[in-house]
Amino acid sequence: MIDAVILVGGKGSRLGYLTKNTPKPLLKINDQIFLDTLIAKLIKYNFNKIYLLCSYKKEQFFKLYNNKIIHNSKIICIDEGLAKGTGGALFKLKKIIKKDFLLINGDTFFDINISKLLENKFQNNICTMALTSNRDHKKNVKINNIEINKSNEIQFTKNSSKLMNGGIYFFKRKILNFIIKKNCSLENDILKNLIIKKKIHGIVFKEKFIDIGSYKSIKFLKKNKDFLKQKAIFLDRDGVINQLKKNDYIKNYNEFKFLPGVIDGIKYINEKNYLLIIITNQACIGKLIITEKKLNLMHIKMKKNIKLKNNGHIDDIYYSPYYKYSNNIKYRSDEFDRKPNPGMLIKAIKKWNINTKKSIFIGDSLTDHQSSKKMRIEFYYKTNSKLISQLKRII
Repeated sequence: MIDAVILVGGKGSRLGYLTKNTPKPLLKINDQIFLDTLIAKLIKYNFNKIYLLCSYKKEQFFKLYNNKIIHNSKIICIDEGLAKGTGGALFKLKKIIKKDFLLINGDTFFDINISKLLENKFQNNICTMALTSNRDHKKNVKINNIEINKSNEIQFTKNSSKLMNGGIYFFKRKILNFIIKKNCSLENDILKNLIIKKKIHGIVFKEKFIDIGSYKSIKFLKKNKDFLKQKAIFLDRDGVINQLKKNDYIKNYNEFKFLPGVIDGIKYINEKNYLLIIITNQACIGKLIITEKKLNLMHIKMKKNIKLKNNGHIDDIYYSPYYKYSNNIKYRSDEFDRKPNPGMLIKAIKKWNINTKKSIFIGDSLTDHQSSKKMRIEFYYKTNSKLISQLKRII
């Protein structure tokens, strides 16, 4: 997979006292660091590395994130030195980035499906840019008054425009050929010229967008606490994804049989922009019937099969190996994770910044229902119909 880059070097002077001691991306909004919100969105795409380009109060980023592994991505902080603007900040990437990469602004939230940018349908371009509505951002001066033609090329217009830059870009590595070691604006000094040369394509997204660079935006987010959160479908595994094995456990992938409509259902969840997270009790580990290594290998094969069938994906899997009579003492200590307790759900909600009000749990047992109820997540018992059919009725 490619790498992602987040621009976090700006001071955020428009926010006055709020950023006197705290960089804008590290502001806490409703008890959540804003940068954590962005990272929670990015990790589902399994970037190899996520680089943070730091300048203002850089030591705070290094302390919180440098060399930290979140999900399948490693966070690496880069000191850009004195702030060099959104263009000059990229200079340090020249010796680091070897492939195409994703770039996002560290002070905006744009809730898009990034996969649509990464598909890179456009030939001979340097950048594919996510575009958003300019309706509520008339004062934005960084690439507005634009439109896209039938070939999705971005072009400037003298007329009033409904579109503007959304601050998320998929760059070919050759963009770095245009970066020099000086203070400059990526948008105004580099991308504008490439737009004129028809080297930049755009995709319009209707999803929610916000720039946190004003008191008005901060006030809005504090009032609308769920705006930055993601929605998820939680699924139990045995009896929902795969057939139950009567009076026994699934011990290897040869015994794992998908239930009807599951693979199509997973793809449907992906397309509806829900996270897909499995929450499963696996006492067979605590009972020493199988090892955690074997369980993880089974899940790897399960995910590979899903991807091969229709390019669907599971975002995360939580399992509880707890069994209170286990001969291995470490498997007696995770009782809070075992359903009907909500420990696994709590971990998933925190990691992925999940809006429980817009999320759903589908399970096949009372313990699933009880765990879901404790977190006030809407619950459905798995029906006898295909999972895809049930999902289409409820989401």
